[in-house]
Amino acid sequence: MAGGYFGDEGRAPAPAGQSRRFGRRALVGGVVGVAIPVLARVGGTRTFARSAATVAQGTPRAEWLGRLEVVREQRPTYQEAPTDGGQLRLALPRPGAGGDVASFSPVAYRQSAQVLTGLLDPLVWVDDVTLEPRPWLAERWEWSDEGRVVTYALRRDVMWHDGRPLTAEDVRFSMIVARDDIDSGVRNLFVAMHDIVVVDDYTVRVALSEPDGGWLFNASSQFVCQQAQYVEHWEGRPAGERTLSDYDWRSNPPVGTGPWRVSDWDEDAAAFARNEGYWAGAAHFESMSIAWEDDATARLDAWTERTADIVWPVDSSSVADVTNGDGRLHVVDAASVMFAAFNFDHPVRRAERSRRASDLFADVRVRRALSLAIDRDRYAREVFGGFARVERAGTIAQGWANDPSVVNPPRDAPAALSLLREAGWADRDESGVLENEAGFTFEITAIVRDDARPELRLVLEHVVEDLGEIGVRVDLQALAADEFQDRWVVRRDFDLIAYAYDLYPGFTDFDLYGSGWDIRVNPRGWNPGGYRNQTVDQAIADALAAVDIAAQREALGRLQRAADEDLFALWLGFPQELVLVRDDVLGFQPHALVPTWNTRTLWRRTVQSDGTAADAVGP
Repeated sequence: MAGGYFGDEGRAPAPAGQSRRFGRRALVGGVVGVAIPVLARVGGTRTFARSAATVAQGTPRAEWLGRLEVVREQRPTYQEAPTDGGQLRLALPRPGAGGDVASFSPVAYRQSAQVLTGLLDPLVWVDDVTLEPRPWLAERWEWSDEGRVVTYALRRDVMWHDGRPLTAEDVRFSMIVARDDIDSGVRNLFVAMHDIVVVDDYTVRVALSEPDGGWLFNASSQFVCQQAQYVEHWEGRPAGERTLSDYDWRSNPPVGTGPWRVSDWDEDAAAFARNEGYWAGAAHFESMSIAWEDDATARLDAWTERTADIVWPVDSSSVADVTNGDGRLHVVDAASVMFAAFNFDHPVRRAERSRRASDLFADVRVRRALSLAIDRDRYAREVFGGFARVERAGTIAQGWANDPSVVNPPRDAPAALSLLREAGWADRDESGVLENEAGFTFEITAIVRDDARPELRLVLEHVVEDLGEIGVRVDLQALAADEFQDRWVVRRDFDLIAYAYDLYPGFTDFDLYGSGWDIRVNPRGWNPGGYRNQTVDQAIADALAAVDIAAQREALGRLQRAADEDLFALWLGFPQELVLVRDDVLGFQPHALVPTWNTRTLWRRTVQSDGTAADAVGP
């Protein structure tokens, strides 16, 4: 996974009248119920009691790759009682482009997400699986003024690592920093924040310029930092020049409320001690270490050699290299999407209407035919090793908002050819390429950034093969970032444009679908293909204006169904994340945003004096 927790793609704020402008975590980047084995020794040999973790209904489903158990359950339960003590060891890559393991800014996201999630707490938790807002530092909240004011009541038992109590002043300061820090990666989440007032020590009120359906999901789930540590540094510069990015953390180690205290760090590793007074319950491990290792093979070697307890990310093509070791492979339903959007207004075809199909994708039968021709099951196996939800359609992968009834069709090449014939396409000269009655051959161009996640490139190569089998020739072009930008913003001479990125907890893709964000008429827009659908536009408006989650879900369901019926893109599915966990480490709970977020819940299996594992107990 590229970037930090909630990154931003760096677009400028929207012009007047279109103030909503949120980023997404990363437009490009690497991809990065089942029974879990209880290890026991019988007669000196290893055996597995397959009952340590089960699905929520209590019914185990075993799936094994050699000695590696595959865990697809998103809320695994464990029968052993947690034990305290020991050190948890993680092997992770350094933060991505622009990353800095010596920076602990809570808003710049140059530090690893793993560090920030252990050091700091969010005001509002997002559910590990669904990403719905849950009480955390804020134990409750209340909307008023028709969704323009939200009031948070804070917990009264939260202490900073230095012993000071968390107060509303800390929350106010953190939100202002998130909005105003010149290096903030999340400022666009706070554009609607008009004012923030401390009512009392444990109550803070935020006034928004307009209702914001994503406020609880996105802005409220940002980390809270301590005002006392940073306020002097912050106010030492004039407004418009303030940042925490150049704070001296070596002289003044970062203070948080989280389950881990930072002990030491350098370019190769970071060390943490358990926060014994953590308000939600101290971590089971006494300490935690992170070894920064960019080489994927070296990370896997650390796991194989048992010098690392957890490794993430893991490429599906590497799983075969570790199946001879005892452990678990957790398959995480990440909030991640892939798709190739149609361009509905190719300028060359528009200029040469006499002999070209200027309205190539205007006929939805053509778009549906291309979708029917794709063998998603094949690339799920060959590219992802089966670790992708390729049946999922659309770009709304958040569990709380996804409509599971909107799915991709199985491959049906005859049905695809039938639709194309109805739309006027046939191989008239038996050349292997379809033509229309005007003699225009079905040859299209697909573009993708050359630094896109490798899996996306491989998927697109499969798509090229699949479409070629029905007589559609695709020229796949991998472009450098600058050329990619020029092609989709200025020249627009493409037919498909492919993306892979990770999502926020709340809906922020309004500018992908909304006709008001057509890049041809709105320089702040995205909508790369000039897509227009009134039902989608209305659904977006309803979702953005609703602070009630049920109302948002209903509106986004309408969006998903409409954008699938009037097909917006070739949906390529939702990639999953893979996490390796040692066999003697239990309690792993995957998180859809940062799969290894929940280190506090982990513990190491108790080993008795005779070297055997302690007997499992009931949940």
